[in-house]
Amino acid sequence: MATKYSTSVNIIRDANRDLFYLPTPNALQLANQLGNDFKKGLRSFNIIGSYGTGKSSFLWAFEQSLSGKKPYFKLNWLAEPNVSFINFVGEYKSITEVFASHFGVNDSKYQTQHILSEIFNRYHDLGDKNPLLVLVVDEFGKFLEYASQHEPERELYFIQQLTEFVNNSDHNICLLTTVHQNFDAYAFSLNQTQRQEWSKVKGRFREITFNEPVEQLLYLAAEHLNSNPSKEEQGRIEKALKIAQLTKAFKTEQAFAEKIAFKLFPLDLLAANALTLSLQKYGQNERSLFSFLESTDHTGLERFTASASNPFYNIANVYDYLIFNFYSFLNSKNNPDLMIWSGIRASLENVERLFDEKLGSYEKLVKTIGLLSLTTPKGSVIDKNFLVNYAHNCLGIENAGSLIDDLERRKIIIYRKFSTRYILFEGTDLDIQLALNEASNEVSEINDVANSLAKYLDLSPVMAKMYALRNGTPRMFEYRISENPIEITPMDETDGFINLIFNDQLPLDTVKDISASQKEAIIYGYYQNARKIKDQLFEIEKTNKVLVDNAEDKVAVRELESVLYHHKKLLNNYLTARTFSGEVVWVFEGKEIQIKNETDFNKYLSQICVKVYPDTPSFRNELVNKHRLSSSIITAKKEYIKRLVDSWHLPELGFDADRFPPEKTIYITLLKENGVQLYTESVDFSDEIASDSSFRPLWDTCIAFLEKSKKSKRRLSELIDELNRRPFKLKQGLIDFWIPTFLFLKRNDFALFSDESGYVPVLTPDVFEMIGKVPHKYEIKAFDLEGVRLDLFNSYRGLMNLSTRLRFDNQAFIETIKPLLVFYNKLPEYSKTTKRLNRETIAIREAIAKSKDPEKTFFEDFPTALGYSIDTLQRSADSLANYADRLQEAIRELRTSHDELISRFENVILVDCIGKDLSFSAYQIALQKRFKSLKKHLLLTSQKTFIQRIDSDLDDRKAWLNGVAQSLVGRGFDKFKDEDELLLHDRFRQMILELDSLTNLSSVDVNTEQEEAVGFEFSSFAEGIQKNLVRLPKTKLEKATILENDIRRTLSDDKSLNIVALTNILKELLAP
Repeated sequence: MATKYSTSVNIIRDANRDLFYLPTPNALQLANQLGNDFKKGLRSFNIIGSYGTGKSSFLWAFEQSLSGKKPYFKLNWLAEPNVSFINFVGEYKSITEVFASHFGVNDSKYQTQHILSEIFNRYHDLGDKNPLLVLVVDEFGKFLEYASQHEPERELYFIQQLTEFVNNSDHNICLLTTVHQNFDAYAFSLNQTQRQEWSKVKGRFREITFNEPVEQLLYLAAEHLNSNPSKEEQGRIEKALKIAQLTKAFKTEQAFAEKIAFKLFPLDLLAANALTLSLQKYGQNERSLFSFLESTDHTGLERFTASASNPFYNIANVYDYLIFNFYSFLNSKNNPDLMIWSGIRASLENVERLFDEKLGSYEKLVKTIGLLSLTTPKGSVIDKNFLVNYAHNCLGIENAGSLIDDLERRKIIIYRKFSTRYILFEGTDLDIQLALNEASNEVSEINDVANSLAKYLDLSPVMAKMYALRNGTPRMFEYRISENPIEITPMDETDGFINLIFNDQLPLDTVKDISASQKEAIIYGYYQNARKIKDQLFEIEKTNKVLVDNAEDKVAVRELESVLYHHKKLLNNYLTARTFSGEVVWVFEGKEIQIKNETDFNKYLSQICVKVYPDTPSFRNELVNKHRLSSSIITAKKEYIKRLVDSWHLPELGFDADRFPPEKTIYITLLKENGVQLYTESVDFSDEIASDSSFRPLWDTCIAFLEKSKKSKRRLSELIDELNRRPFKLKQGLIDFWIPTFLFLKRNDFALFSDESGYVPVLTPDVFEMIGKVPHKYEIKAFDLEGVRLDLFNSYRGLMNLSTRLRFDNQAFIETIKPLLVFYNKLPEYSKTTKRLNRETIAIREAIAKSKDPEKTFFEDFPTALGYSIDTLQRSADSLANYADRLQEAIRELRTSHDELISRFENVILVDCIGKDLSFSAYQIALQKRFKSLKKHLLLTSQKTFIQRIDSDLDDRKAWLNGVAQSLVGRGFDKFKDEDELLLHDRFRQMILELDSLTNLSSVDVNTEQEEAVGFEFSSFAEGIQKNLVRLPKTKLEKATILENDIRRTLSDDKSLNIVALTNILKELLAP
């Protein structure tokens, strides 16, 4: 029975069919790799390949070989294995249910366990002598597509359990799956958690790529055809082979080309190449190739017969086959080359319209040129010589030269001189060459080469490779074109400049003088002859002129843009070709540099980096040592800083010994390898960097910056700017890690300040995050504690009952300033605002309230508040002692100011009401008895409230007095303002007077030994009768007598007049 080729293999349907299969080198390699991996203990494999690459055919042939039916592959997995295959073909269904159905599992409760049990039973049935069970899931991607849309957790769990079961290398069970795309691509619609699970399952497979390159497809075609041409045909094949190789259109090893060329007959080599490339692009690789080889339509090989008019199945025949079999796709909007195919069709229509004879020959040439434009690489030579030879030998056209001239004259094809190839031309009324010649008279000669070059040149930055290899820092040199030597400081990603100078009027000595004084990494290239470059610039300007003049002619614009692209490319080539010739003089540090080639030039750039950036540390961590960090390293930076802050006291920052996340690698390369110890039990512990570390200059510079900040605050952006310049020019990625690392290591030697929140007492990961984003908003101030400052600081600590020290750090400042800040925050509002304090106490209070810098507070604000300065304190020990006493007194006055407020009110009660000094409980009872006989239901609201507070049983003095005050003023002592105190005193006296007037007195109610009681009764027609009572402690009688004598001296001789005057005064004083 003859073997049959199938365009689509189904591993279940075709398991027992006799199919045609030709193993390619790629398939042989895959089979060997599976065997080698199986012997290493791997059991689950996922084969990834595009549509039509022959994955299913490979699985079929693999089963045939391993089962011993046909030896397509030499497989030696086990000695004389007892093999069984269980095949599945993917469907848009649940893989769990498909497996359950296949193995007859109906119990849904423990479905997965039952399925695995059935698989193991099948394996066990194979016996003890080298059993081998192979589970094959072709089109596995369909199961994955279903899983991503329906219960992905359940489906993934089954796949995970299946792979874990199979991956037990104690058993000879193997799982083979095939997919069309990467495993992760099927997880597009899943959430983040599900994707992580998807990746976990993916990791249980050994992924193997299976894509047949063009050479494999050519090999398949050659082996399938396996022609045996006659001697005459062999001669033609040899000529066709030479034509293909000379045109550089067939980029394959010569030996391989010679090997397959004869087997491919009647296909010529170029036609076969164009065919396979087209089938890869528009068809399905191997499947489409065999469809072509087995095709029986009029355009296929089956119906082709070599003749004088068609010596080979040539490129024109391939075009006809593609149009006939792929017409729908080639003319759809999904075709990426739709415009080119439409152009070929339009050109063929023009041939039919413009020519009456030899239409077939003209069409063959057009089809050949059109298809070659799609399938040959840039640099291929598709000139007239090639077309004539190919047309004669492969197309069967004798007079091809004249036909090509006709096509060119009719503007169906056009020759692009710069790319050495013919292309199809849609047609335009513009004679492009004539227009370019005419533009020569309208465009001015190029004089300003530098500015013109800058518009068109596209020179990529150059990396100093040797420096990057040895130092770890990628140094990028940017090209700059100018008329005069530039003097620019490299910024950001740019570390240096390659300054190309075009100026015939500029002497070389001037360039040398400027270079000698230049400190930056700038190497100057002085062009002595720029004629060819000027010519190319002139051609570009001409083309631009014609483009502008014919902007509405789309065909002409497209051709002119192609010409323009060619000239720009030539310009770049001319420039780079002459860069290392004698036409360019290279100058650095005022000296001419001899550079022979590009390698020498790159080496010298590295030397420049060593000279200009001598203090750059050696840091070989490409993840960090670059200008912009990736998102993954930004995440690692956050974790690194978190560990630095939270776990500095743990060995290795608390990292697991067996794991190496990016943040641990950064810790090792940045700190550990440079001798930095974050914590140790050693007595001579130091957080300094190792003396022999390449980071030492960087460390010393940062320490010097701290020293400068002792005099005044310095912004962190200043330090970063310094590190961005010579002699460091650190990459921003390294700076982002170094700054928080250094600040944390020296955290006890300085104070940090934010423009927004002031003093920052504690360095946290969030603080470092903000520093990285806005360093210009943060300042540092190193502590300057020597001499009198140290003595003064210890005096402060003495006031806080803290121990004295010989050396102070940030922690000591926080420890000392904190009690003052807590003390101030706990003060009542009255104590924070009252002016009834000594001037010095008010000044000290303001200094504490406004404290943002502990050092400034202690050494400037406090001494200034008490009338001292550091200089005066330094001159005398007595001054320092007096200063400490006065500070203590000011703090004491501030602390007791609230109590003094209460005491002053109490004194008003005792002096103005009670008349003698009594204890709280005594005067509380005295006041309560005084108003006991009041008819409270007749009192006004304010009077009732006052009496309620007086009658309160509170035994807490401050609380009782606070209640009385609140009834009179409306607020407690804590919220008092200075003006509230005077108001309180006045209202208290007035309230006592009012309530006394409402009291019915008897001799029992008044203690005549301690007070005087005087009653008044006024009667008038307007106001009726008014009664008043005044009770005055006898302690105030002496003052009353003095006032009485002063009044008597002012009375007149008119008795009635005196009585009325005194009565009016009394009425006014007794008025409520």
